Amino acid sequence: MFKRIAILTCLSLLALAPLHAAYAQRLNLIRDAEIENTIRTFVIPIWKAAGLDPNAVEIMIVQDGSLNAFVAGGQRIFINTGLIMRTETPNQLIGVMAHESGHIAGGHLVRMHEELRALSTMQILETILAGGAMAGGAASGTGGGRGGPTGGANKAPGSVMSFLKYSQTQESAADQAAISYLQKTGQSPKGSVQFLRTMLKEERLAIAQRDPYLTTHPLTPERISAFEEAAARSPYANTPDTPKFLDLHHRMVAKLYGFVAPDIALQRYSEADRSVPARYARAIALYRKGSLGSALLTIDGLLKEYPNDPYFHEVRGQMLYENGRAAESVTSYRRAVQLLPAVGILKIDLARALLDTNNPENDREAIRNLELAVQQEAGSFELWRLTAAAYSKQNNAGMTSLARAEMAILRGQRSEAQSHAAAAERSLQPGTPAWQRAQDIKAYINTRPRR
Repeated sequence: MFKRIAILTCLSLLALAPLHAAYAQRLNLIRDAEIENTIRTFVIPIWKAAGLDPNAVEIMIVQDGSLNAFVAGGQRIFINTGLIMRTETPNQLIGVMAHESGHIAGGHLVRMHEELRALSTMQILETILAGGAMAGGAASGTGGGRGGPTGGANKAPGSVMSFLKYSQTQESAADQAAISYLQKTGQSPKGSVQFLRTMLKEERLAIAQRDPYLTTHPLTPERISAFEEAAARSPYANTPDTPKFLDLHHRMVAKLYGFVAPDIALQRYSEADRSVPARYARAIALYRKGSLGSALLTIDGLLKEYPNDPYFHEVRGQMLYENGRAAESVTSYRRAVQLLPAVGILKIDLARALLDTNNPENDREAIRNLELAVQQEAGSFELWRLTAAAYSKQNNAGMTSLARAEMAILRGQRSEAQSHAAAAERSLQPGTPAWQRAQDIKAYINTRPRR
């Protein structure tokens, strides 16, 4: 089970009806600071070229082996681990993200966006699942697609098939937008050509085996031709990926293989390969396979060469924490936070480890980190869960109730959020920011229309 790459398992965290439990069991939304930051580094120039505010666009990573990416809830781009791992170059992944950014900038699926824009990510996923569409399979009617963890069973009802399905007109518009963004940022359209050719091979498979991307994004020869023509006339057609982007891409893919497919990672990245991505993948795969000693030796070797790499420290902390060595993991997590003080996910990791040491001073440190992390991660269920646990350990009923109210909001549980907010308001000192937040939650619930 992922930790960080962390878990958001919809069955346990979303208020799903029993009818949809089978779908929920198959959906993991993962969080990882390195992967998210890598993708954002690739795509921020594209977003700026599209006139989008990079701070307003969210990257949501779905643990699913099939090829898919889609936009939902305004400016949230969902992308499967399977798609990331199948890209061979940064340019291929950037092409996909440029296309999805074109859908955002073009206002495609506007009606759905208006309905979902104000919802939390968890509520958006619940809505997709409740409609019979897997987040990993979107509107395809498959439960993960070929190569995914769940096979191709569970057809979605026909009424759902168009939930996230773009028209050929919208696809063409998003392609043209992507071409313009690549042009403005001095990048080659060839990555998009390569990816679409990969998808063309998939399209020739039987419908039941197709990857979800093909159902939600109709593929036609004209689309491939458009990118081929753009590549033919682009002055940047032969512009290579930068060494920095290549290094970031190699590390990201290696990390995903280590976490998602450790057996394949150990075959793909042999001991003879002494590159950083290979050793990184092997360290993670060994820990995932239960060989903690070998995993620590490998990650410690990387840290000896790169002592200021925050993500190596983070992974080391995860290895120790998930093997019942929370107190030892704190040192690694603290160092990761010191090296990347602006990344809220790392502070949440550190807080989780601190709370598990059962040390009152560490509990206070955990709360300080969670209070800082909320600036970037206010929509994180895990942040509020840990905050509630931390304040409960300090017998602070008011702040515990306030954190539980935040959790209920993210799950879409109006009455529970109202109850916890009222309890917080009664316990907290009037006029304080926390007391005001409790009032704000009550007012927000009263003014929001029921779904």
